[in-house]
Amino acid sequence: MQNVLTFTKTLILLTVFTAPLYTAQSYAHTEASKDAVKEKESQANERSLGTISVQGVGAIDVTPNAYSVTFIVEEQGTTVSKLSGQLENELTSIVSFLLEEGIEERYIQSMQVRLSPRYNNTPQGREQDGFTLSREIAITSTDLENYDRVLDGVLKRGVDRIQQFNFINMGEASVYQKALVTAVADAKNRAQLLAKELGVEVGEVVAISESGGNMPIPVMRADTFSKEMSLSLPGQESVNARVNVTFNINQ
Repeated sequence: MQNVLTFTKTLILLTVFTAPLYTAQSYAHTEASKDAVKEKESQANERSLGTISVQGVGAIDVTPNAYSVTFIVEEQGTTVSKLSGQLENELTSIVSFLLEEGIEERYIQSMQVRLSPRYNNTPQGREQDGFTLSREIAITSTDLENYDRVLDGVLKRGVDRIQQFNFINMGEASVYQKALVTAVADAKNRAQLLAKELGVEVGEVVAISESGGNMPIPVMRADTFSKEMSLSLPGQESVNARVNVTFNINQ
């Protein structure tokens, strides 16, 4: 019994004196790791002198292989149901014509409808005078040689306005990705050129963002648009991409 008590006391003493030893070793290891991280950060800060921000531009020239256009059909009157019936007749005639011209049904969209009240200024004030009901018909076609005949045909079937006519490339998404890659390479070259003139080196990328947009397309009356398009040719178009990139400057 006395031997058991002696062994237990010895084990307790070992536990009491050993535990702080492991705690101290763990603390020392953690502090050493923190010091190493701080030293690396300090060295990185010493090497970094600031940043260089540039804009890279990429452009790929493509030949349009299709066109897209939106037609507007409008009717004005005092009864919505009557206006809807009139537009439905015109829409049926226009869509039938487009299908006859070889435009696929999946490339014809005619679901957009707009209804707005009309107002007149009278001696008694501004008074409502019926409604304007309009339908949009958007199409895409790869038959570039046929677009003038399509325009003439829809004008004869009640189209009031033509807007958003574009010569497009059906594979423009993949072309834009190539332009984007070119823009990134251009940004890197610009940064390296500036750094060389300054006697420094380009470091890692700090920030990068994509920028770009589309130019607004004017809305034209149908008869004017038809005359303007009579001598138009698709030619080539440039697909552009722009990126803003910021690099660290190293010694």
